Amino acid sequence: MATLNKDNRPFVGITAVIAGLFVFSLQDVIIKLFSAEYSILQIVIVRSVIALGLIGVIVTIRLGRSGFRVYQPFKILLKGVLGFLSYLAYYLSLASLPLIDAVTITFTAPILVVVFSSILVGERVGLRRWLATLVGFVGVLIAVGFEGHIANIAIAFAFLAALTYALNSVMARYISSRDNPWTVTFYFTVAHSAGGLITYFIVLLTASGVVSTHPSLAFLFRAWTQPESTDLMIMCSLGVIATVGFFCLNKAYLSARAAIVAPFEYSYIVWAALFGYLIWGEAPTALTLLGLCILIGSNLFALRTEIKDAGSTT
Repeated sequence: MATLNKDNRPFVGITAVIAGLFVFSLQDVIIKLFSAEYSILQIVIVRSVIALGLIGVIVTIRLGRSGFRVYQPFKILLKGVLGFLSYLAYYLSLASLPLIDAVTITFTAPILVVVFSSILVGERVGLRRWLATLVGFVGVLIAVGFEGHIANIAIAFAFLAALTYALNSVMARYISSRDNPWTVTFYFTVAHSAGGLITYFIVLLTASGVVSTHPSLAFLFRAWTQPESTDLMIMCSLGVIATVGFFCLNKAYLSARAAIVAPFEYSYIVWAALFGYLIWGEAPTALTLLGLCILIGSNLFALRTEIKDAGSTT
């Protein structure tokens, strides 16, 4: 039987996830700006290699050689693969969708986290949480289901991002608390780097020269180009952003129950709406705002019960 991480420090988990998502919101803005000129795989690989080097140095300084020892390497690498698939799918959706729409769809992930936490991990999820999950999903449908682009393949990429991200989040509960979050982050980034390289070679061998008019597919199949010096520096800075962001998210889900941490991922919506409006002039529609209010409100309502239950068991 799998040994679950039983740590439950809600304040640490909530603070870490809010910080991590603010950092990642900056990354998403940069990648969306680059999506019309560079290949997503080029960006992911450069970012992952830089992040891997930085995290390797941090692990060495903080933990020494023992910091590279893990107790459950297969589970950590599987978590990294799920994370890579999630971020790749999300970036592809960003190339086609307004930032707020991509974020709204991807934020069905906390809904899926609740489902997977109950089915895969066996965490107790009360009736209120199940009802809030159902209402939250209705909110997502209201926000994005009536905009006339439901058949856009970018919508499928966004939902795939949500599915794999939810599995990645729940996977953290199967990782022993003996594994330091920096160690987990290092191997998580190893999986990202490997995933980017493997995907690149698959695309190179099977779709080399393919030209697509769809922004998401063009972002995937576009040939690598030599970036200008400023763009290269910005691209490399994504490695620093990823280092901080990956650590925060891993720390969050290693510190507290997934059902407690997940609703606070909605804090990213604030940054998505703000940056989308300031940079691209993407003003949310009335239906989007209504759906988001339903989505966020339903989960905050259920969260009150979750925190109360957590306090009564400590």
